[in-house]
Amino acid sequence: MSANGGPLRGLVVIDLTSNVASAYTSLLFADYGAEVIQVEPPGGSQVRAMAAAPFYLRGKKSVVLDLHDPTDLEVARRLASGADVVIEAFGAGVADRLGLGYEELRSDNPGLVYTSITGFGHHGPFSHLKAYEAVVMAKTGSMYGNTVPHRVGQPVMTVPLGATYAAALLAAQGTLIALHERDGGTGHGHGQRVDATLAQGMLAQDPWSYFMKILASRYPDAFTAVGAPNLDRPVPTTWLSFGLLNGYTKDGRWLQFAHATPRQFDDFVRVLGLADLLEEPEWRDAPNSPSDDVRDRWWTLMLEAVRSRTVAEWQAVFDAEPNVFAEIYRRDAELFDHPQILHDRHAIEVEHAGIGRVREMNVLVKMSATPGSAGGAVPALDAHGPELRARQPSRRPAPAGVPPIGRPALEGITILDLGTFYAGPFGSTMLADHGARVIKVEPLDGDPIRFNMPMPESAGVRVTQGKESIAVNAFSEEGRAILAELVRRADLVLHCYRGGVAERMGVDADTVLQVNPDVMYHHGVGYGIDGPYCRRPAFAPTIAAGSGFAARCGGGGIEGVELTIEEIKKATVRLGGTPSGHPDGFAALAVAVALALDLYARDRGHGGQATLTSMLSTMGHIMSDALVEYEGAPPPVETDPDGYGFHAMYRLYEAADRRWIVLCAPTERAWEKLRRALPASAGLDDPRFATASARSSHDADLTARLAEVFGQRPAAEWERDLSAAGVGCAEVAPYGGALAVAMFEPGGVADQNGWLTTVTHPIFGEHVRTTELVRLSRSGSRLGAGETIGGHTRAILRELGYDDDRIDDLRARGIVGEWAQP
Repeated sequence: MSANGGPLRGLVVIDLTSNVASAYTSLLFADYGAEVIQVEPPGGSQVRAMAAAPFYLRGKKSVVLDLHDPTDLEVARRLASGADVVIEAFGAGVADRLGLGYEELRSDNPGLVYTSITGFGHHGPFSHLKAYEAVVMAKTGSMYGNTVPHRVGQPVMTVPLGATYAAALLAAQGTLIALHERDGGTGHGHGQRVDATLAQGMLAQDPWSYFMKILASRYPDAFTAVGAPNLDRPVPTTWLSFGLLNGYTKDGRWLQFAHATPRQFDDFVRVLGLADLLEEPEWRDAPNSPSDDVRDRWWTLMLEAVRSRTVAEWQAVFDAEPNVFAEIYRRDAELFDHPQILHDRHAIEVEHAGIGRVREMNVLVKMSATPGSAGGAVPALDAHGPELRARQPSRRPAPAGVPPIGRPALEGITILDLGTFYAGPFGSTMLADHGARVIKVEPLDGDPIRFNMPMPESAGVRVTQGKESIAVNAFSEEGRAILAELVRRADLVLHCYRGGVAERMGVDADTVLQVNPDVMYHHGVGYGIDGPYCRRPAFAPTIAAGSGFAARCGGGGIEGVELTIEEIKKATVRLGGTPSGHPDGFAALAVAVALALDLYARDRGHGGQATLTSMLSTMGHIMSDALVEYEGAPPPVETDPDGYGFHAMYRLYEAADRRWIVLCAPTERAWEKLRRALPASAGLDDPRFATASARSSHDADLTARLAEVFGQRPAAEWERDLSAAGVGCAEVAPYGGALAVAMFEPGGVADQNGWLTTVTHPIFGEHVRTTELVRLSRSGSRLGAGETIGGHTRAILRELGYDDDRIDDLRARGIVGEWAQP
């Protein structure tokens, strides 16, 4: 614990479950000073068997309770009666059946914030499915990305727990928002229920694909369908895919380049020595050519230019060219030694009793005044059992008045959004859904994300929804004066620019805190605000490569050997895709947690400080189940070489209709359910499969047996019957669906669960969008549409005291801009 105890000191948090989703959620509270009581079943939490146990359990108290035993159940209820937060991830309906559901616990503790994490929610057509990572990834169409060469178009088992961590970040965000509403907002001390799901965690991973699907359906003649990747000729299709090039160096390392704006791409082409070619008729606009042949030959030129330099020579280029950059494809613990991770101390080494020296990720959100600590002790099993079982019932102060129903939890909060693209600004978008007023400050030509897709404005729809946009020349004296007035009125400021930009705009943390000493200023950046990489461009593919996430997802290639250009081209198919999620989405989820933490810290008297999350360090947290080092640590889990799964009981199988199912039955209890659910002819009573040890020794035989059985019936029937029997099983959404089909189309997961609503965009008209990604039972939401560049410039300036004549003058002189509907 930090010297000041962290901003959450005094909170009591009970974690009733022992899986990764709840353990990571409660860890985020323990790191900032809350008393976190980890309830463990007899024999201990399942996370104790994982390599990351020191990470998940640090700073917590352990008590062993058999929740099926009336005496132990009463202890759990007694602890919950004095808690601020209860977290559970049992699965739909389980807590209620145990007598630990929200309705029962709030009768003794009306101020309780009760956070529930499920796969698909407590109600709806998918609520009965087991909340295994692979089940959720299967139903959400998220099992396609990195492909095995001879299995193009077929699903692959995802390795990182992307949906699980995304759900945990949603749960933490929602919990902090509910705590703010209870203690600092309009809740008058009343708690409420927070519902987060793994499926909605994946909904945060899609910046624009779903909207492209909507537009393609609306304007079919304007789009051309793209089929499965062609391994023999996987040609990039636009300048953006060339800008985010995967290249192979002279000394045999893969690089992921980071050029997602036209200016960055132009500088990249110049550094490659190819700029003059684009002036020749043969090559003019070659990256966007409709001809596969032209783009393929241009690709060859780029790859040859990349291969002409070693990694060290490329690093020298990056040092000299601020708009040109690439990350090395790292693997496993290489992230700990990333120069920016070292500079910002995002990784730490801690000595834990009985374990030794442990290297792991530091706190998720760095806070300048109330930093919290990742150095809490790892408790032995039931280390605090006697103390906690003897703890007398405590009661929180009774809430005052009637709790507001339907009022957004963040109503009255103003966030000034100084950012571009998705990784930071979508974090404030999520808070806008809960009622915060978010004022997005844009340059006169708009956030570049608006133009990342061929149809202008389409890529910016999701990240701008629910916000007000003011377009300002922030490098002018009058523009900076406008920003200063907005700062004075803000509760939170979000800054997402590369190092040095905020200082030039006059909105760096020091300046902002002088203007508004109580404001919370969050840096939601790619790498850092200073240090060796602070000025580097950071985009999702770059961070996926540099953090090791792409390799963890199965993306990677042979290194250190000489490859032909054609071999390099084929290898790139496995480098880019990350089916377990999207670094932009994860970073935005972390930003939302940070903003909610900032707000609640201010409620508790810790206002007026700067905080930080980075895309790079966030990805370290997303891989934290494997990103840990100590003597004797189990190795990270890996799939088989073909990407089918980890073992026979957690694996993909092809059904009779050539569709795929995923089977998740890794425990002894799950095995028994599967054995009883399958017919005797399945042969699972074979002595070779009688025990967990025997099944492990005969895994290939068991895999073959199950593959034969599952090949006899259609996938949908297996999902129906095995799920009804309590076995983790799901039909895999078809190839090409991804989130755009599996989640958004009629009959998809989001549609059937009621997670979609209709809004009207000023350009694109009426369309569907997601509802808030984490639900609060009592508080309402405010679900807006996307906004145009400067769509609220005039209204905001009037609010600041500018009259129309002065606004017209500022607009005429290029100080502000506003979009006028034709």
